[in-house]
Amino acid sequence: MKTLKALLILTLMSASVAAMAEGGGDTVMARMEAARDAAMTTHQQSEQVTAVASNQKAAASDAARSN
Repeated sequence: MKTLKALLILTLMSASVAAMAEGGGDTVMARMEAARDAAMTTHQQSEQVTAVASNQKAAASDAARSN
């Protein structure tokens, strides 16, 4: 009887752990994708700012040369 109870408890606990762990990978992947999207958006915005700043410097240099 003790062996049966121990086996039943072990089975129930492992089933509950497996059920909880099943969706864990999906959650991690969703968080990674959200973090990657946020990082890419920030990177693209900083690239645009850098491009605009370099274009303004080039335009200012061209204007200074033409005067």
